[in-house]
Amino acid sequence: MIKICPDLTSKEEVVPMVVGRGTFTRPVLHKCLQNQCVAYKFGKCLKYDNNTEYSESLDEKKK
Repeated sequence: MIKICPDLTSKEEVVPMVVGRGTFTRPVLHKCLQNQCVAYKFGKCLKYDNNTEYSESLDEKKK
């Protein structure tokens, strides 16, 4: 299970297909970078103190 990273959110402007509706922006959420991120270690985000994935092998590595 890979969770969404709050630091990697961006926005996207959506143009409507129907005349009369205004353009709007919506948030785009991106997955955790895991090993490519400096705050990631042993399946946990150290910045937000959050588990990004769970695996029994990760518990064995900590011991």
